[in-house]
Amino acid sequence: MKKYLAELHKKPDYHKKQFALLTSGTITLFIFGVWSLATFGMSNGIVADNDVSNVSTVSEKEVGPLQSFRSNVASSLEAIKNSLEQLQDGFKAINLDAEYGEMKDGALKTYGR
Repeated sequence: MKKYLAELHKKPDYHKKQFALLTSGTITLFIFGVWSLATFGMSNGIVADNDVSNVSTVSEKEVGPLQSFRSNVASSLEAIKNSLEQLQDGFKAINLDAEYGEMKDGALKTYGR
């Protein structure tokens, strides 16, 4: 590895950037893997032998990280969709012609045409 790093200084910039991207991506994936295992745990955890009856009920309630992510994204998209529908309904409720007429009459009264 030391030999490769010594030769890396002699390589062109695009090669150095490619190496940096590969290294940072690998480190990021490793950190993400450790984080996901620490946060969500493994589905086959250590369970006492006499507590086998509770394992089936606990494992049915557990949700994997991808399922959790999928449900969060789905609920977020649904909330955005509902907000856009409410915004669209609000725009339909506005009577632009009447408001324009009021503004025009007020301007004409003020500036006297």
